[in-house]
Amino acid sequence: MDSSLRETYNNELDKLDFLGGITGTAIVNRNGLTLISRLPRDVEERKFGALAATMYGAMENVAIALRTEIIHLTVEFDENQIIIMALNNDHLIVTLIESNFDLGLFLIEIEEIIKNSKKGVVA
Repeated sequence: MDSSLRETYNNELDKLDFLGGITGTAIVNRNGLTLISRLPRDVEERKFGALAATMYGAMENVAIALRTEIIHLTVEFDENQIIIMALNNDHLIVTLIESNFDLGLFLIEIEEIIKNSKKGVVA
């Protein structure tokens, strides 16, 4: 990934910093390579990215079979949730959030980032 795209993605992720309740965020390519990580130190970036891309890819196959599209994939744990969304055709945005986090404002911000990405502002 070139440095200007990396900088643009980082600027977009900065918009999420004010929300609170977000434990970490990563930009992952469709092959599972973590390109940008703002994950906690105890999270293994390589495994996190690979698993997120694998889960999302599997759900894309299900969506094709059902003739529908994925809006986002959410995995809930005791204390956290992972939300995976397609940023564009090449990249996913993966966010680790607290389980009691209010998703409303978060989804609005993420949808804005995705909209910018699809317009070519980010990608």
